[in-house]
Amino acid sequence: MTARALRPTTAILIALFVVAGAVRAVRADDQPGGHKRRQPPPPVIPTAETDQADQLYRAGRYADAVAAAKAALNKNERYTPAMLVMAKSFYKLRKYEWMKKLWEMMQANGASAGERSEIYQLLAFLEIDQKNVPGAIALLKQAAEARPDNAILWNNLGAEYLTAKNYNEAMPVLEKATMLQPGFAKAHLNLGDAYRGNKVYDKAQAEYEKALQLFPNYADAVFNLGILYLDADKIPNMDLFAKENTAIQYFQRYRQMMGSTLPTGDPCDAYIAEAQEHIKKEEKRLDRIKKQQERDAARAAKKAADDAKKAASAGGPPAPGAAPAPGAAPAVPAAPPVKAAPPAAPKGSP
Repeated sequence: MTARALRPTTAILIALFVVAGAVRAVRADDQPGGHKRRQPPPPVIPTAETDQADQLYRAGRYADAVAAAKAALNKNERYTPAMLVMAKSFYKLRKYEWMKKLWEMMQANGASAGERSEIYQLLAFLEIDQKNVPGAIALLKQAAEARPDNAILWNNLGAEYLTAKNYNEAMPVLEKATMLQPGFAKAHLNLGDAYRGNKVYDKAQAEYEKALQLFPNYADAVFNLGILYLDADKIPNMDLFAKENTAIQYFQRYRQMMGSTLPTGDPCDAYIAEAQEHIKKEEKRLDRIKKQQERDAARAAKKAADDAKKAASAGGPPAPGAAPAPGAAPAVPAAPPVKAAPPAAPKGSP
């Protein structure tokens, strides 16, 4: 029996059956126990656009940085490094609400510890602008704890503790900053302020001098040395005159270093005048003490002379310890009384 050709209608049905089977096979991939679904392509990492945005931000071109960051996010809307550059640019542009919105997006997309740290610091700066010192400290603590190896964050936290005059908390924080980055002159300056606030004057001076060693033209360190000597209750091996004159020398050196850049209203001259006033007051105090001692000595001499005169006019010996009156002959001690001889015995008596 010869094979017969299939009719076109039958061929079409078979073809449709094959296609339907293929469709069922594809759908079976989606079912439990089916073949593994094909993985989607990896997300685009817009490194070039983000780097460009960061360069524009560092150049102070904040609006352009926002545009470049948007281009990065158009390629990957979950890319937190681009969000960070945009948030920092919005902060510089004073668009704080947009910055906070981006912070919410970064948190939702798993921002890294470093990214969280930078945003915490920006939020802290907003609190500082509002004079909210406790709020700024809380945020700066979060920033430093997110990146515990960053000396700048610890220094900023310590500086805010100084603003709050919380010297006990400031000391260990600033010690950590100088330990992490020994060449950080500003951290040494702030640590000196913390020691000075706790009246640990020798350590304060050492930190100021370390800051000057790292940065010889550091006028603020010279100024703070002047404050140290001006405000210290006492400096070992220095009297008040030496202490105040040392303060004056530092303030004069600071004024010379600042030169024409010394701002109007700088307290340097007022502090020099204050130190000079301290010297004048001490001179007056010592002069009063000297005159009082002279008056006391004169009164003691007069009393002694009066006592001597009274004793002489009474004909008796002067009072014990009294000095003779001027020009008077020394008193002659009285002769001892003569004892009477015993009576003679009667004659003829046994």
